[in-house]
Amino acid sequence: MWRSYLFMYPFLVLYVAVVVPLFVPVMWVTGSIRPIYWMARQGCRIMLRIGGVRLRVLHLERAHMHPCCVFVGNHVSNIEAPALFSVLPRIAVIIKHSLGRIPLLGYVMRMGGFICVDRKVKDSRRQALLRALETLRSGISMLVFPEGTRNTAGRLLPFRPGPFQMAIAAGVPVVPVTVHGAAALWPRGLTYVRPGRVTLVFHPPIGTDGLDDGDRISLMNTVRDTMQAALDAATSGA
Repeated sequence: MWRSYLFMYPFLVLYVAVVVPLFVPVMWVTGSIRPIYWMARQGCRIMLRIGGVRLRVLHLERAHMHPCCVFVGNHVSNIEAPALFSVLPRIAVIIKHSLGRIPLLGYVMRMGGFICVDRKVKDSRRQALLRALETLRSGISMLVFPEGTRNTAGRLLPFRPGPFQMAIAAGVPVVPVTVHGAAALWPRGLTYVRPGRVTLVFHPPIGTDGLDDGDRISLMNTVRDTMQAALDAATSGA
């Protein structure tokens, strides 16, 4: 508990307060997000270390097999996003509208191509998927959590088909990613991070060549089955 309250949270606030004012002008001048994106990744890595979170990454090479893809992960904790962001190549993420309103941090996320969804607005999710499709077509990968919310049920929740529809439309593969151990370190409702290890497992990319919109459910089920099998195997082997 003391790691989070005394070190991790203060570090995050200080890092954002220092890095954003320093690097945003560089981004304006150069027109490139790369410097501040690199700094954001370092910030995630340092924050996790300060919180006592040790990352174990398996088969990271699968994340680099294609220049653009849709990374699909399970979502049980707030650890997944910074953990994946710290190891993945350039990505954009669909985030909650409230995160996009955080001073400084929200501005940088929007500049980095992150897409905000306001669940109170009826058409917001559809518009977000359209913007995500444009992002993929521009060559930037997407990270999505198709369960739509943090899962406290143990098994994967039903997936939303939108991410798989946009992968097919963009003609990019889907890379399933399973995150193991995050629920024990930062479960929903807990306000601090427990020290421990989180394992990220990248599974073989699933191609979308030759698929059309009618195949989105089949693709979704294939990805979900792959992830559930990996989670079940990890649980039985624990």
